Amino acid sequence: MAEESLEEREERAQNATTLEELEILVKDDESSVRNNVAANENTPQSLLEKLVDDEDVDVRMAVAENKNIPVSVMEKLAEDEDYNVRENLARNENTPVLLLEKLGSDTEYDNYPVRQALISNKNSPLSLLEKLAKDVDSGVRSALSRHPETPLSLLEQLAEDEDDSVRVGVVDNKNIPVSLLEKLAKDVYEDVRARVAENERTPMSLLEKLVDDENSFVRYEVASNLNSPVSLLEKLAGDDDDFVRNGVAQNKSTPSSQLKKLATDEDDDVRTAAKENLAG
Repeated sequence: MAEESLEEREERAQNATTLEELEILVKDDESSVRNNVAANENTPQSLLEKLVDDEDVDVRMAVAENKNIPVSVMEKLAEDEDYNVRENLARNENTPVLLLEKLGSDTEYDNYPVRQALISNKNSPLSLLEKLAKDVDSGVRSALSRHPETPLSLLEQLAEDEDDSVRVGVVDNKNIPVSLLEKLAKDVYEDVRARVAENERTPMSLLEKLVDDENSFVRYEVASNLNSPVSLLEKLAGDDDDFVRNGVAQNKSTPSSQLKKLATDEDDDVRTAAKENLAG
């Protein structure tokens, strides 16, 4: 009988359903085979308990993702030296709240992916999210500001964050209320105001204010917004900045009468964009 190839063993490890098969495959010299055993939903807890000490980090990562791992294994994985393992455990929806809170307490900067992973876990309690809203790493706070399940109370807090990327994340959140759009439309940082101008949920009343923004990038976003009314597009078509006029020329909501005027603009790019828009 021909010796079983690595590919065949990997496939068996992925699909095996019997304890007898899995007990053999869990001892395989190739980590890719053991990795598939660790990921297999049919692998019993007794074998997952062995794989938690595997020398290969990918194997331990697969164990951390397995929905059938017992709490005792989770507790061990929560102490794993490799943050990738702890990150997968933080995402696992079967990880108990006490362990999620423990993973959230690791505030070392290099371990921010673990804390960031907690944001997407539907079982992370509000108290943990409140802690992450004050995380030392702006990337964690930014991820929280963008997450669709982040409660309004935290979005309001993050809208005051010192880091502009976090405030931009609040603007990008699909559940942002108009009250926060109004607040962030006055932000000192132009990228935040520009994101408000770009947002499809921004009401006309705010676009009418942003159309006079001192920053051309903000005005460009108003010019590019498909929801900008014709009156604003006509105004921006006469903007001194050709970058802004280009935004109007590219906007599919710009009426043909205005595009025909822009097709004779002094700027080459504006003329080209207007002609292409007219051509459909």
